[in-house]
Amino acid sequence: MNTGRLNRSRGLSFVEVLVAVLIVAVSSIPVLYMVTSSRTDTSKAINYLRAVELANEVIEWAQAVNFEDLDESKFSAFVGSLADDSTGQIMPVPVGVATPENTNWSSGLAANNLKYSEQYGIAYFYRVVKFEDIPGSGNLNAGMLKKMTVFVKWNEAAVPSSLHSPDRDRQVELSVLLINDKNMNY
Repeated sequence: MNTGRLNRSRGLSFVEVLVAVLIVAVSSIPVLYMVTSSRTDTSKAINYLRAVELANEVIEWAQAVNFEDLDESKFSAFVGSLADDSTGQIMPVPVGVATPENTNWSSGLAANNLKYSEQYGIAYFYRVVKFEDIPGSGNLNAGMLKKMTVFVKWNEAAVPSSLHSPDRDRQVELSVLLINDKNMNY
């Protein structure tokens, strides 16, 4: 029986093992890059979605209050940083409640102790609300329309120079026309 041939075919040489490890390592680099970049892209998409939700939240509050109360001073609870650093840690701020209260609402409709999720503090969201009167023309009388624009700004994985400054890396802007339906002629 030829035993020399059997001994040679049973094991792998050091060079063969080294080549196999090298091939696996080179093949895994694109997979690792893909996993890392997909996590980063997912984080950016989540922050964008949160920014749109924060802007839409203010628009929904504006649609619920009386038309006469649509001005920047009455919506000051919705403006500013959504991260609070007064305790030394980055914490989410309480959810703003629409002011003034609408007389059509039942009392206690909005809870005063709600807070945003901690994930809203991580991106350092900052919200700005602006109102603009639309002049009357044609069939629209003056005072029938207001344009509301909500800017939500945030940083991607970077701390801003100041939490109370609107300077951020990214921004989303939502605008809506609000109509004074009490002033409509049907």
